[in-house]
This record gives sequence, structure tokens and C-alpha cells, in this order.
Amino acid sequence: MSLQPIYGQSAAADSITVDNWLKRATEKMDKNEFDSSETYIKKALTLSKTSHLPAQTIKSMQAYANFLYTRLRYPEALRISEEQLALGQQLKNDQVIANAYNNMAVQYRCLGNLQLAADNMLKAIKIAEYKKDSASLRRNYNNLASIFVDLNDKKNSLYYAEKSTQIAASLKDSLQWAKSIVNLANSEALNSQYNRAAQHLLQVAHISEKLNDRSLLLHAFVNLGDINNKTQNNREALLYYQKAADILKADPDPDFEMYTNYGLATSYDGLNDPHTAQKYYDLVLPTAEALMPKNDLKEVYLLGAAIQEKLKHPDIALQLWKKYNTLNDTILNETTQRAIHEAEIKYQSSQKEKAIVQQQLQLSNKNVQLQNKNRVILIAIILIIGLISICLIIYLIYRNKNQLIELNLLKAQIHPHFLFNTLNNLYALSLSKSDKSPEVVLELSQILRYILYECNTSTVNLEKEIRMIERYISLEKIRYQNQLEVNMDMDGHLSQFNVAPLLILPLVENAFKHGISKLMEDGWINISAKARQDQFIFKISNNKLPDSDHRAQSSAFGNIGLLNIRKRLDILYPGQHELKIINEEEVFAVIMKLKLKQDTGYAHPA
Repeated sequence: MSLQPIYGQSAAADSITVDNWLKRATEKMDKNEFDSSETYIKKALTLSKTSHLPAQTIKSMQAYANFLYTRLRYPEALRISEEQLALGQQLKNDQVIANAYNNMAVQYRCLGNLQLAADNMLKAIKIAEYKKDSASLRRNYNNLASIFVDLNDKKNSLYYAEKSTQIAASLKDSLQWAKSIVNLANSEALNSQYNRAAQHLLQVAHISEKLNDRSLLLHAFVNLGDINNKTQNNREALLYYQKAADILKADPDPDFEMYTNYGLATSYDGLNDPHTAQKYYDLVLPTAEALMPKNDLKEVYLLGAAIQEKLKHPDIALQLWKKYNTLNDTILNETTQRAIHEAEIKYQSSQKEKAIVQQQLQLSNKNVQLQNKNRVILIAIILIIGLISICLIIYLIYRNKNQLIELNLLKAQIHPHFLFNTLNNLYALSLSKSDKSPEVVLELSQILRYILYECNTSTVNLEKEIRMIERYISLEKIRYQNQLEVNMDMDGHLSQFNVAPLLILPLVENAFKHGISKLMEDGWINISAKARQDQFIFKISNNKLPDSDHRAQSSAFGNIGLLNIRKRLDILYPGQHELKIINEEEVFAVIMKLKLKQDTGYAHPA
């Protein structure tokens, strides 16, 4: 009986074989033995599929897609990347899916389909952001910047190129940083920032020499030549292209040879030497039509037309012009550009929404920290306030509406402000061992019950609001005893109207805190509340020291009182309110008018 290897042993052996074949493919690629390299990659891919080795299959697909891309065989590379995407989705592997989207985007760009290129790149970016994969995000931003360069979108190309460079710098990887800088230089050149672009490319050349990276050095020389041609420094451009040509003599590469010859043709055309330009152009055109990305190929046609015009061949020039216009219209048509920008705007909108939520969280956390710092006498009451604050934070986050956030934060300011003022009064009474301390605690508990349990709605009954004010005044009367005279005039059916909660309290507090508290004796406060049809008028006035500083009082009032009320009125009663401040020598008064309607308390529509 023969011994058969079990499946696990066979799979392990096949996995090692696949790795060895991929390694040999890389070695053959480095020696420019491209046919042999492709043979080994195909063998690795076939074996990994037949042996049901998903990890090895993905690795082989990635290697084959990269190989085909470097050989400028974009349709074949796209087919392999689509297979890679399907396998990643089957395995539910986000990393594989993101890599496939990135590869497909790059290949679609080279094939001239910028809309699909942008769509796939944005999908790759979203996954990289979710996985917090900085290396992939750097690459994705870099490639997206290239797509916007092809669209001649100056703003977005520079924006994403800079984001890629920032991530590369944080990774502290010289090679990745240099790759991002190449793209940044292209975006800067598109924005006519030629000096900055040239400086960045010289940095890339310096890094490539340190790393002994031939490909990176060729990128630097070819792009420096392009920048000098754009700035009409054609002789300087020739020097850089010649440096690239010298490298390619020792180590040929069809991709860089194509762009180097194109650059030489452009330089000689700029020097008004169309015959030499045509010599290099003849080397470029056949390869470019077979291998060059479509967006670059149209520029080759444009150059050829210019050379043929100088050589007095208008018929050939016209044919090249037609090819340029046809290809340009295909790539940069209005529908494509609009679709790409709409996709990018949706992506940016989602980013802004995330930023808003983070800001809300930071703002809410700061409020919690401030409240925690203000812990004083009654721990139980402070715990209740903390609980309310946490509930408020959760409510604000999930509502995610800026106006509602501001309104609730404004209302939340009143609670600790009122509470700590009252606690200070209670503390003073307790020091003097006043018999009125229990009465203060009782009144305070009634007010807190109203604030905590009855003010959680958008409106409250106007009569209840006024009664809460009366309780507050009774607390203050205990404190000031015979020094204070308070007159209240209530008129109209207050119980038939609703109003925003805690809208009146800051005005009353202000009269005590910034008016009566400064007087030694004979303080007075007059309060009037009237409801007529759909209008509520609240007036409060108090005497003050004759020599009190107008600006100081206005500033103090504005900190929590006036500014708070103005903002809340603007939100709750837009165009349906009036707030008037009267600050005379011995009297301070506030008149607030609201247009209400029964049941809801909201403003009538204009």
C-alpha cells in the first residue's frame, strides 16, 4: 500500500513552492528577464488556485497585477485586480479589497477612465481610514492627487498630494516620503509653483542616491526636465533628460525610455529644432500608442501636431490634432468631471460630519470637566447635575444638529450659575446659624425640582415659569431681609401660554447680582409680566449705585445673562422678539417682548 501525503502537508509544501516561484520571478524581473518572470508568476498563481491557498492566491495576484502594470499592460492588470477584488469580497478581507480598489483605480487612470479611477480610489480611501492604515492611506491620497492632476484640478490635486506627504512624514519612511514628494511636485507644477516643485524634486534625487533607487532617480530627472520645459528653460531640461538617458543605457526600461524621448522631443521643439524633435518623436509615438496612459498620450499627439506644423506638414499635423481632440474629449468630458467632483464632495462631506461629531465630543467633555471642578458643599446635588450633564452630552451627540447643540448648552449654563449663587447664600446663612436655613433649603429643592424635571421640554407653562421666579425672589428676600423691596405686577391669562424654559430667570438674577447686591440699603426691584393676545411683555428694573461704571455692568451682564438670552431668543423666536436694555445713571432696566401662541410657545410664522 502506497503512502499518500495528508492535505495539510501537501498545502504547506505547495505554499512554500508558490513563495519560491514568486521570489524567482522577482529575481528575473530585476535582471530584465521579463518573460521568465511572468512564467514564474503564472505558475505560482495557478498552483495557489488549484491547491486552494487563499493567502498565496492573493499574493500571486498582487504580484501579477504589479508586473503587468510595470510592463504597461493595463487591461490585463485590470482583469487580475478585478479577480483580486472578488476574492477579497468572498473572504471578507478589507485589506485585500482596499488593495484591489487602489490597483483598479490606477489602471483605470492609465486607460483614460478617470471617473472609474476616482470612484475606486475613494472606496480604497474609506477602507484605509476605517482600518487606520496610514501606509495605504498615503498611497491612496497620492494616487487620487494624480487623478486630479489629469483633470487639471489645481486645488484638489494639491490638497490630496499634501495630505499624502504629511502622512509619509509621520511614517518616517524616506522612500514613501520621496514617492509622495514626486506627486506633490507634479501638483505644484500644475499650480505654477515651479520653484517649489523643482526644490522638492532635487530632494527626491538626493534621497534616491542615498537609497540607490534607480526608479526614484529617473522620476526626479524626468519631472525636473518637464518643469524646465514648462518654464521654457529648454536647454536645462535637455541636461536632465540626458542624465535619465545615460541611466537607461545601462539599465533599459520601456516606460522611462518613452517619457525620456518625449521630453527630449519637447525640449528640441522648444528650441525651434523640429528636425531633431521629430527624431525623438518617432521613437515615442509607436510605443506611446501601445503603452502610454491615455491622458499622457493626448499630450504626445499635441506635441506631434506642433512639430509637424513647423516642418510644413499641415496634413499630418491636422490628423494629430484630431487624435488629440478626440482623446481629450473622451477623458475630460463634462459628465466625467462632474461625476468625479460629486464623488469627491460626498467624501469630503462625510469627513466634515466626522469632524463635527469630534468637536461636539470635545466641547461636551470640556463642560463635564468644568462642572467637576466646581464641586462644593452639597455633593448629592452636584451628582445630580453631573448626571444631567452626561445625559445632555449623549443627547447632543446623537441629535447632531448644531443649532440644537448651542441652544441646550446655553440653557445648561443657567443651572450651575443659579445653583452656586443660591448655595453661596445658604452658606452665608449657615455661618450665621440663621433659623431661615431650612426655609432656604425647602425653597431651593422646589426650584431644583422645576429645573431638573419640568424644564426638559422645549416649552413650559408661562404661569409655572413665573411661579419659579417668585420662589427665587423669596430666597433672595430671606438674604436681604429689610434692605429690599420687590414689587410684582402680573396681568393677563399667563396659564394659557407656553414659553421657552429658564428664559426669564437670568434677568431676575442679574437684577440681584449686579444691582441690589451693590447697595447697602433701600434696594428695590419692580417686575411686570403681561400677556395680551399673542404678545408677552416682561419688564424688570432695579436701582443701582449712581457712580456704577456702565461698561463694567454691561460686561458682567453679558457674560452669562444678556449674551445667553440674546442667543436663545435668536434661535427660539427668530424675528418674533425684542430685547431692550436701559442703563441709566441710577436705574437699570430690561424689557423683553415675545410673540407667543397658545399650546406650543413657538413663534408665529412671519
